[in-house]
Amino acid sequence: MLSAAVLLPYTVSDQFIIRLAIQSGIFILLASAHNILMKVGLLSLGPVAFYGLGAYVSAILTTRYDVPFPVAFFAAGLAATAAGWVIGRLTLRLRTAYFVLVTLGFAECFRLVALNWIDMTNGPMGITAVPPPARWFVGYIPYFYFILLLVVLTLFGLYRMEHSTIGRAMQAIRQNELLAGSIGISGFRYMLLAALLASFIMGLAGSFYAHFFQFLSPEILAFDLTIAIVVMVVAGGRATLMGPVLGAIVFTVLPEVLRVVQVWRMAIFGLLLMLMMLFMPDGIWPALQRLGQRCFERVTGRRTAAVVPSSFGSPSEGFAANGSPPPVPVRVEHEVTPTDRSQTLLTVERLCVHFGGVQAVHMVDFDVKAGEILSIIGPNGAGKTTILNAITRVGPITDGKISHQDALLNGLRSYEVARCGIGRTFQNTSLFPDVSTRQNLVLAHNGLEPESLLLNLLRSNASVQAAKDAEVAADRILERTRLVPYGASLARSLPYGHQR
Repeated sequence: MLSAAVLLPYTVSDQFIIRLAIQSGIFILLASAHNILMKVGLLSLGPVAFYGLGAYVSAILTTRYDVPFPVAFFAAGLAATAAGWVIGRLTLRLRTAYFVLVTLGFAECFRLVALNWIDMTNGPMGITAVPPPARWFVGYIPYFYFILLLVVLTLFGLYRMEHSTIGRAMQAIRQNELLAGSIGISGFRYMLLAALLASFIMGLAGSFYAHFFQFLSPEILAFDLTIAIVVMVVAGGRATLMGPVLGAIVFTVLPEVLRVVQVWRMAIFGLLLMLMMLFMPDGIWPALQRLGQRCFERVTGRRTAAVVPSSFGSPSEGFAANGSPPPVPVRVEHEVTPTDRSQTLLTVERLCVHFGGVQAVHMVDFDVKAGEILSIIGPNGAGKTTILNAITRVGPITDGKISHQDALLNGLRSYEVARCGIGRTFQNTSLFPDVSTRQNLVLAHNGLEPESLLLNLLRSNASVQAAKDAEVAADRILERTRLVPYGASLARSLPYGHQR
């Protein structure tokens, strides 16, 4: 596919097709950037603001201040990143709906600024004579290879990130943010990281746009473009790597193809979009993957290895997809480290949790020593879950102190408590439903792995070893719990007892 893209300018003589390919490249960057947000369950209605901010910063720096293009190019990305940081810091600790509304408001505010700050942006007349990236950028071919390089680098970086600690953490947050926090994954940290990366890529795309078209006006900030970007991601296949790429290409080329029908163009476009959503709700790319898998199975006569749990819920009664009995799990002996039972690990002092005038928990004291099993018993509504929520910082604390090995937990967040070694289960079954049983256990190891973006992109020894340790730990737990036959099954497909 990459080879075909590299050879495209030499196999196609029509310059319009090259121009369309360049526009597709811009939309691939925008859709891929927006998809990073969707990987953590966020929706932005302001991608055009970051895109436009990058375009205006680059255009103004090069036309008014004679800044070299490379400096202006990265300044555009950094300016968009700074805006993303401010919005993320203000909104991401609240409900995610605030992020949607603030990004929408930011896009509209920036559009009005670009339209009315005539001294800087030239208002509706736009900025003209934006210089090319270099003097030898003549014709479409240099721009084509430049955008191709940006797309390849972006997709390569996103691929490395997706198959790293960061990618697994984002997957956990998207599927179950509360559970992710209870295993040591900071939802705020990774959501903010997603916002920064998305903003940076959009800013770079905006800079390229300004220097490719060599003209910039507030029309770039139209809300229609936001809708188009969201459609590209959703229709292509959100939270996948290739889905936004395919969506960007299809929805850039399709309107041009439909120009032959003139008046009916948008009606046909809308109808095709509706049909895609009805028959391919997960997107075009996942649908193509399923189709390819079925064709492979039909041609080879083999089915993809998977485990189908039996209705009785016993591992010994399950069968693999090819009809053979599942392997019998091997019994593994685990060493138990001796503990000093006189050591106090957890201390709860005068704990109070009030909800308005209701005293759910009042003046509770207890200690938990090393190796001790302590039960909290009481009728429904007695406050048992409220105590556990307070200890793990999922719920509030009105008064009192909670300490772990003499370290105060009151001011910590749930993921920080988890990293102290305090884990929990939930009253209602809580899993990462759309990944395998084994992957659930791998995700549970995520809080112990390196979080650095650079280390994960470069695949440092520490990050690679952490991933291997997670897989080894997951396999040991599967063996210990006799769930080896269900390791490849989606967690939501397990019998209820095995889900618990």
